Amino acid sequence: MKIAEFQKHILSWYKTHRRDLPWRNTKDPYKILVSEVMLQQTQVSRVLPKYKEFLKAFPTLSILARARIKRVLKVWQGLGYWRRALYLKEIAKIINGGENKLFKVLFSKPEGLEKLPGIGPYTARAVACFAFGNTETFLDTNIRRVYLHFFFSNKKDVSDKEILKIAQKALSSIPSHGIKLRHPRITPREWHYALFDYGTMVLKDKKINKRSRHYNKQSAFEGSFRSFRTKLVKFLLTQKGNRAPHATVEALLKNSSYPSKEIIASLLKDRLLKETKKWYHL
Repeated sequence: MKIAEFQKHILSWYKTHRRDLPWRNTKDPYKILVSEVMLQQTQVSRVLPKYKEFLKAFPTLSILARARIKRVLKVWQGLGYWRRALYLKEIAKIINGGENKLFKVLFSKPEGLEKLPGIGPYTARAVACFAFGNTETFLDTNIRRVYLHFFFSNKKDVSDKEILKIAQKALSSIPSHGIKLRHPRITPREWHYALFDYGTMVLKDKKINKRSRHYNKQSAFEGSFRSFRTKLVKFLLTQKGNRAPHATVEALLKNSSYPSKEIIASLLKDRLLKETKKWYHL
């Protein structure tokens, strides 16, 4: 398929199927950062209520920077991958209440964003695009699936390098005018939203992603190492002072599929858990 035909097909569909998501109706870097960190390996349906709850509790970077980590974890509860909450808290402290002005000066480019804790190549480019209009393309599972479907339908072991070459050409040549969306100009931001939506809503066959060289099947949560980490964090959130004696924690994890010491050690390493002589606490 020619790139121009591909663009026309995607944008024609997007014109009437665009999802109205709260983080798409803002250019506030902080709000976009929160949404992108939450969306890492987490479905939109789970993120929506937590996004609103999190921003209600921590409406600005400076408020998040001053918040107690216990409070942040409590609000985060239900999203999993607890380290992400810690990363957002650390980012807020790094920017140190400078709000969006400092954010834009220091972290408007992917290279700057990647220096922040927990921000990898994809998230850095997504935030740079959605908040600051950066024109460098990027791939996630859904966008990758779109390009694999249209340009690599008969090929296996496709590298991201091959996909990005086509993706950048498509992004660089999107029509500035033409098909009217909610905005008169089709920006890099809207183009990526269109790809997200098409990959999620139309190309539901996840087997397409197996053509990618970088395909990794996400393991089930139930019974996983992550599930027992979550079990301990959620338990401590219910305890007075968010703490419990060593013996209580070890008893809680006694029947887990993994040694309790390994689970505890991983949480200590991630700084989600602290230890004193008699207690484990958040």
